[in-house]
Amino acid sequence: MWRINIAISALAALAFVYPASLAALEPASLDADAIAYINAHSDKEDMVMMPMRDGVRLYGLIVFPKDQPRKNLPTVLIRTPYLIDADHLTFPRYVRSFLEHGYAVVFQYERGRYYSEGEYHYLGRSDTDGFDTVEWLTKQPWSNGKLGTIGCSASAEVQHRLEGTHPPGLAATVPIASGAGIGHYGPYNEHGNFYRGGSVLMGWFNWYYGYGYTYRPTFPANLSREQMIQLHRHWSLEPDSGGFGANALQSGIDTAIWTLPINKIMSAMKAPPSDLDEYVNRLPNDPRWKSFGVQDEGESDSAPMLMINSWYDLSIGPNTELYQYQATHAASDVARKNMFMIIAPTTHCQEGNVETENTIIGERNLGDARFDYVGMVQRWFDRWVKGVENGVTSEPRVRAYLMGANQWLSYDTWPPRGTTDVSYYLDSDNRANSSLGNGRLSTVRPSRDGTDGFVYDPMRPVPSHGGTQVGWGISSVFNIAGPVDQSTIELRDDMLVYSTPPLSQPVTVTGPVLVSLYLSSDRKDTDLTVKLLDVYPDGKSFNLDETIQRVRWRDGWEHPVYMEPGHVYKVNIGPLVTSNEFLVGHRIRIEVSSSNFPSFERNLNTGGNNYDEAIGLVAHNVIHRGPQYPSKIVLPVMPTRTQ
Repeated sequence: MWRINIAISALAALAFVYPASLAALEPASLDADAIAYINAHSDKEDMVMMPMRDGVRLYGLIVFPKDQPRKNLPTVLIRTPYLIDADHLTFPRYVRSFLEHGYAVVFQYERGRYYSEGEYHYLGRSDTDGFDTVEWLTKQPWSNGKLGTIGCSASAEVQHRLEGTHPPGLAATVPIASGAGIGHYGPYNEHGNFYRGGSVLMGWFNWYYGYGYTYRPTFPANLSREQMIQLHRHWSLEPDSGGFGANALQSGIDTAIWTLPINKIMSAMKAPPSDLDEYVNRLPNDPRWKSFGVQDEGESDSAPMLMINSWYDLSIGPNTELYQYQATHAASDVARKNMFMIIAPTTHCQEGNVETENTIIGERNLGDARFDYVGMVQRWFDRWVKGVENGVTSEPRVRAYLMGANQWLSYDTWPPRGTTDVSYYLDSDNRANSSLGNGRLSTVRPSRDGTDGFVYDPMRPVPSHGGTQVGWGISSVFNIAGPVDQSTIELRDDMLVYSTPPLSQPVTVTGPVLVSLYLSSDRKDTDLTVKLLDVYPDGKSFNLDETIQRVRWRDGWEHPVYMEPGHVYKVNIGPLVTSNEFLVGHRIRIEVSSSNFPSFERNLNTGGNNYDEAIGLVAHNVIHRGPQYPSKIVLPVMPTRTQ
């Protein structure tokens, strides 16, 4: 164990140093400079229609380095369902770097989006359309025959299924903050982040309102390319719907999110038709999920992959599981040995956009979290798309930011070697309700059985406050993502709060966190929600990760298993995942309740479909603990680090 500790400390010495030349520049300034560079140093080929195997053509914008022969060019592909502005391209800092290094950059609309033909379905044909696109591009006379892919969120998620199709020209991938493209990996089986523990992630309603619509206006297919280029200068085909994010309140999501049944939410927002109209009426065991365009265990990646993730992202758990699986099961020895991962302390898709010498994520100061993502990605593509032996593959396989200690650490595997599973048992004097109660976490197993009960009313759910659900455009506190002080919410009586005493030594937790609770209820079904928190000496309580389990699905998706009054059931919840050092004087805490809304759908406690029900029942839920019912949280604790 101590040799592992020394190895980790030695790897930490390799931690990234942010370039001094960039230290004083804000991301917005860097983006503006990059856009100016791109517009001055590139030639753009608009309305390049790429043929797919079924005859549908997908729109492409190809950006070539200016005044460079169009021959033997390495290529980077960005596939997106979002609007592309030819004068203000997305990912400008990356695009600038690619152009400076002699790459062609291709932006492509997914099928059914804007000027691409066909009908849009989220992740639809991400495998075959992706394969055909790679094949077409790498056969162009200007290509060197190799291509890399990059993109964040939706532009990352389409890369996973593409990897599984093994296109010959695909040399490397960089999925950033993916998740909805990931299916069954390890303990995660969520149909592309539609569910968490069997509960619907409510942010999808806002996303499908702004971007997931199936139909849109189209132009006649017989127009010439010149005519289409002229039309493109006048028509964006972006609906004036408010979209996703800060302007999404136009949709009425603030009030619509409370609509019951939840399959009426899209109607309440007057949303256009989308796949969500059907998805929301599926249960987790619906066989139709098997045709959803996600990558599952059993599908092996063919190209080296650099994953860029963040601790405050709803996809972080599935991402780390996918990384772990592909590092062992990828299609070739080259691919297996070249699975790399970076985990930042940021929220969804904000890696490289918000970090400073004093990085504030949510409400927590996480220190100097800067990292040269652009430089790392450039070296990655130079190695695999250009064939440059630049040493990038000799760098650490995993870099993860250790919050609390506020420093980058490096590992050769994920989860890191050398962790010890430490069980913290739930205990109290039968009154763990709220932070004013006497709920305790202890590494000593309680000697007496006991219970802590609370009332869950689905019409009065525990409000979401920060966390991993991105904000989703909903106003008030829910629009704040990341670590946010939970101390006010912890005063609620429908929440059980268990904490350690102030720590006399630091506790470093890195990896998946497991939770097992023993539950009884007067309802046949309910939910259990859990948060892991770092409590500061001043009482501020910062969330690290959160999860939920719909109790009827505790044994898997095959069929629901309901509860009976008077029976106690073991419910494994999670897992959570994080990397945080709980400092001296801090406390480790978990919150247990039955709601976290609107991050997660409310369970109406009836045992029915839930999606088509409008009347909720109050549940009296009881957590059992002690020798017979050892409710606990299991933390992966690292050895004490040398400073």
